[in-house]
Amino acid sequence: MSYYSSKDRWQVRAVEWTLFALAWSFRQITWPIGTWRLTGALAPFGGWLALRVPGFSRRAADNLNHVWPELPPERHREIIAGAGREMLALMVEYSRLDKMLDEVAIEIDGETVLRHRPAGKGAILVTAHFGNWEAARFGAKQIGHECGIIYRAFNNRYLDRFTLGLIPKAGTPVLQKGTGMRQLYAHIAKGGVAMILVDQRNSGAPFIDFLGEPAETVTAAAELSLRTGAPLIPCVAYRDRAAQRFRVHFEQPVTGVDAEEMMAEVNARIAGWIARAPEQWFWFHRRWRRTPRSRPSD
Repeated sequence: MSYYSSKDRWQVRAVEWTLFALAWSFRQITWPIGTWRLTGALAPFGGWLALRVPGFSRRAADNLNHVWPELPPERHREIIAGAGREMLALMVEYSRLDKMLDEVAIEIDGETVLRHRPAGKGAILVTAHFGNWEAARFGAKQIGHECGIIYRAFNNRYLDRFTLGLIPKAGTPVLQKGTGMRQLYAHIAKGGVAMILVDQRNSGAPFIDFLGEPAETVTAAAELSLRTGAPLIPCVAYRDRAAQRFRVHFEQPVTGVDAEEMMAEVNARIAGWIARAPEQWFWFHRRWRRTPRSRPSD
């Protein structure tokens, strides 16, 4: 009988360290190359992989067939390939986040939404796995609003430690998902700004419409807004490869009588971003449960 978890076995640690070493070597070798040039060269490989790795291609195709069945198969393939390109670009950007944020241009729209929030109140920025959300945080920082984030740890402990050294570049505090919620509440209550990504499925969460289908949607961001009086502000950072910049939009705050109504509006805003640039959303998540257990019977 082993007294160690499977994650602590030396074989697991060896694989994790090897993957980290490869990522670190990639960072060192490519460091002299500009970020836009590097992502432009490597992104097509991400599109190729997305269409050929079964786990990615099948999940993305299932999601697209679930919400946009009317689109022809060739359009589905275009979106999957595009999403693969954007995903690889994001991975490259994360590997050199400290350099990337210093060299890319960020165009900001909706600056007054943050500047003119109620006196003494914090702000909760809600976004999705779309474009590069770190660019949105950095955009907030550029206009004088240090923006923290709730962070989901990587399974690879070495990559996790490395990434935790980079993420504060875009803004602080960086709080652990789950255990950091109490700290997040205190930060917002004291007038701070923080970002929460809200587009992943969480079993047991309420089913709320997302792209025309019910999806389990966590309501914590809206509940925090209602408790603290901090505005709930959707924000998005589009990756504009042609112009070599990120276009950051801070949208008008979401209001509602309860958390579910507010998150329904948040989901609608995110759906609008996806409709405008579907390749920039991460279609590889298991976002929808096919048979909602909590959906009322007719």
